[in-house]
Amino acid sequence: MPAKPSIWVGLDIGGTRLKGGAIDSRGRVRARAVVATKPGQSMSAFERQLDTLVARLVREARGTLAGIGAAITGPVDPNLGCVYLPGKIRGLDRHRTIPYLRRRWRVPAIGDNDGRAACYAEWKVGAGRGTDNLVVLTLGTGIGSGVVLDGRLLTDRHLQRGTQCGHFIIDVDGPRCLTGTRGTGESLASVTALVQQVRDACARGLPTPLTALPADEVRFPQVSDAVRESDPIVTEIFERWLDRFGAVLLNSYYAYTPDFILLAGGPTKAADILLPPLQRRLNQAFRVPPGHPLPLRLARLGEEAGWRGAALLIRTAGENPARTDPEAP
Repeated sequence: MPAKPSIWVGLDIGGTRLKGGAIDSRGRVRARAVVATKPGQSMSAFERQLDTLVARLVREARGTLAGIGAAITGPVDPNLGCVYLPGKIRGLDRHRTIPYLRRRWRVPAIGDNDGRAACYAEWKVGAGRGTDNLVVLTLGTGIGSGVVLDGRLLTDRHLQRGTQCGHFIIDVDGPRCLTGTRGTGESLASVTALVQQVRDACARGLPTPLTALPADEVRFPQVSDAVRESDPIVTEIFERWLDRFGAVLLNSYYAYTPDFILLAGGPTKAADILLPPLQRRLNQAFRVPPGHPLPLRLARLGEEAGWRGAALLIRTAGENPARTDPEAP
């Protein structure tokens, strides 16, 4: 009977969903799964979810587990997990996620920021393949990011390099961000910010058909449909939001001068109303030589980018026991 192939599991830990998949030595996806997480759930319940998902992926991949990578929001220590996360997933920054996975599964494990992991996946096997200079921005609850410069994925001992594009300040008089600063991209230009602005308009009784919906049913798909239908109130809010996210794009370009920027995340399903106006805003960038706008493209891996990046990172790091030793604390 032939030996089972080695597989590497990647996990993408978010506030509402836990996504995961398994790849083999050639990077081929052998299993994938998504489960819902519950706001405010205990860390023991969180551990049970991790274990159930890993076991399911190993079983469906029909291989031998060789390592686990975890893409986690916030500043992430590769040997511990998230180390600082104000206001997002309660208790996650006190949970030693990587040591737990090492003890439980007796295999190498590492963690990284979810935006950086998504960037790594797009760079290695996605729409960024072949370039040495890349910025990936992920739109969602916040704004995640990762950066490749001169053929190297940016990271540093403070765990934040390349992952903070969502915290560029675009309005010094703007609302306070969970980081404590005012007017960040996340507080003004995330999908959460856009949806909240539309909900506020509905609550004030402004004339839009979306006022007929319960507030919690006004989400990005409803907002994008209203824009396509030329709802004047929602379109005005959306255009202002595009200006703000366009500022994040411009700041990302000026900070890193990549060859192009990739846009990732669920909202990219509305690329028809996102990409053309954002490209026009990005074309304002001062660039040498002039007259050559910076391309804005869609990421290729969609919502799988985080866990695929984490799986690729642990597969690549497997030969470095200092980072991945299952016996490490």
